[in-house]
Amino acid sequence: MEYKDYYKTLGVDKQATQEEIKKKYRKLARDCHPDTCKNDPAAEGRFKEINEAYEVLRDPEKRQRYDALGSNWREGQSFRPPPGFEDIFSGSPHGTYDPRSGARSFSFEFGSGAERGGFSDFFESIFGDLGLNQHAASRRSAPPKGSDMETELTISLEEAHRGASKEVYIQGREGRKRLNVKIPSRAHDGMKIRLSGQGNAGPGGTGDLYMKLKIAPDSRYNLEGSDIIMELPIAPWDAALGTTREINTLDGNYTLKIPPGVSSGQRLRLKGKGLAHTGDLFVQIKIVIPKKLSPEEKKLFAELKKVSDFNP
Repeated sequence: MEYKDYYKTLGVDKQATQEEIKKKYRKLARDCHPDTCKNDPAAEGRFKEINEAYEVLRDPEKRQRYDALGSNWREGQSFRPPPGFEDIFSGSPHGTYDPRSGARSFSFEFGSGAERGGFSDFFESIFGDLGLNQHAASRRSAPPKGSDMETELTISLEEAHRGASKEVYIQGREGRKRLNVKIPSRAHDGMKIRLSGQGNAGPGGTGDLYMKLKIAPDSRYNLEGSDIIMELPIAPWDAALGTTREINTLDGNYTLKIPPGVSSGQRLRLKGKGLAHTGDLFVQIKIVIPKKLSPEEKKLFAELKKVSDFNP
């Protein structure tokens, strides 16, 4: 088992602040998200590595445990914890961690198995069952916590784009209750929002509520990952000569310049104007032929046919 340098994975210094780590993670996650890198088979693996690193470094307590590995760990070495590492994880003095100075002392409680699932062997070796027999025994004797709940919440494309606060009513074992749910910007289909302590009650505490988001269909737009596709009908003479059109985006009106000679089905890309500005807006041209022509229009089209040497 080899050492995983989570700081290197995120491209941050060991003295980086939590805000710096969060900012770097968001950029990396956006750049290699599987939805935006569909043609890159390695994107999903990088995305998992970035999320694993962030899962540790975003949490001061987990970061403290990880930093306790010390200088004996280097990338490419085998798994050999430094002396006294087992004592740290089996119960040690309380302490604090200062990410600026690097000073640290140790006081740890491990998360549940559900928190640790799905990570690498290296992650499991640090945050797994090492030295936790006493903690596990105490958990087995504790009264059971109430069960978690899951429900679905439908939101509009605008709410996913900008973020929103929605009032919802939930029916649980204890009856109906009203909740205010904060929808983050960059929300996507299938995203789950965890509301701590809003699940079912039990002797050992209340479970959590997971709100699964569903973006409602929008007649104006189609969603492809974080890209937005909209159709724009134009007249054949505008397609031939070029024109400008006012279009409605999720950020308001935008004046679009249509180049001469555009074809039906052609997409014009507006970079960064997709969902939550992580994707693009594609305006798909649809050339519409008038069904009824006036005598003058028929005459002009006939003239055009005579003088044009265009062969499609």
